[in-house]
Amino acid sequence: MNLQFLPIIPPLALMTLLLPLLVVCVVMLVRRPRLRLAWARRLLMVLLLLVIALRPFSPSDVIATERKNANVIFVVDQTGSMNAEDYNGSKRRVEGMRADAAQITDRFAGARFAIISFDSAASRQLPLTTDSTAVQAWFDTMRPEPPGFSSGSNIDRAQASLDTMVRRTAEDDPESQIIVIVMSDGENTDGKQSVPFSSGDMIDAGAVLGYGTTAGGTMRVHGGKDDGEVVTDSSGQPGRSRLDEGVLKEAAAQLGVPYIHRTEPGQSLEDAASGVELRTIDSTQASPLDSGQDWYWIPAIALGALAVWELAAMVRRLPRSRRRREEDA
Repeated sequence: MNLQFLPIIPPLALMTLLLPLLVVCVVMLVRRPRLRLAWARRLLMVLLLLVIALRPFSPSDVIATERKNANVIFVVDQTGSMNAEDYNGSKRRVEGMRADAAQITDRFAGARFAIISFDSAASRQLPLTTDSTAVQAWFDTMRPEPPGFSSGSNIDRAQASLDTMVRRTAEDDPESQIIVIVMSDGENTDGKQSVPFSSGDMIDAGAVLGYGTTAGGTMRVHGGKDDGEVVTDSSGQPGRSRLDEGVLKEAAAQLGVPYIHRTEPGQSLEDAASGVELRTIDSTQASPLDSGQDWYWIPAIALGALAVWELAAMVRRLPRSRRRREEDA
């Protein structure tokens, strides 16, 4: 097995933190023979913590791939309204996003992909990578924001993150085309004026994809103790989320890409690739971080068991310490 280490913090900082603990444990192990078992346990805990921090990792076989001249950036609405059940009949909107993500990664095979999501805030979920399986894995496991944590929705929450990524990508990879795919229902419930997207002049292709219907759909809680329950509004009635095509068309115009209403899986997305001609610009190899097996969980289990042992030993010592204090008093 080709075992490598990918430290989660710089090795110098790691040794600065753990070396004093190792020294203390070794000294006490030698100087306190009656407590040798306890200090041996603590020494082993520090060593296991060191192994975990070094992150043992066995990479998969490195596979050469052809890199295409395209960077595809997904901007994904992760607000609770994406659970509304008005896509392809009564399916959840998030299911439409997953189907479209699979179609887009297939269409742009060999490109680099990135994901920005937004709910109460925007965040970069995946940096640019040629690993399309990582993109689909993210969509498959993505869950819209629970209603209780929502502070309203607005498509412009992704504006700053997208504009920054587009500008940096254009500077770092000028040979490649930039394709932006926005996935949302366009619903604006925070009452604020949307901020326009300003990077349209650097985008070569893409689309704003709209999910849901103007009639709207009810939403259910997914996960937790309230799993399956219908989300209600302030009056106790079932809440409805409605597609706002006006907002989505305006965003599409700002980005210079078409708006496409998505109603069922398998609809064509060729408009999103209009003018894009993929060609090979590089032959790359997957890095160890792209795929492989982490092994830090094995020492983590052992560390957890030793920590429980240490805690049990401390609890047993409490009555003795109390008796000593009473005798001394």
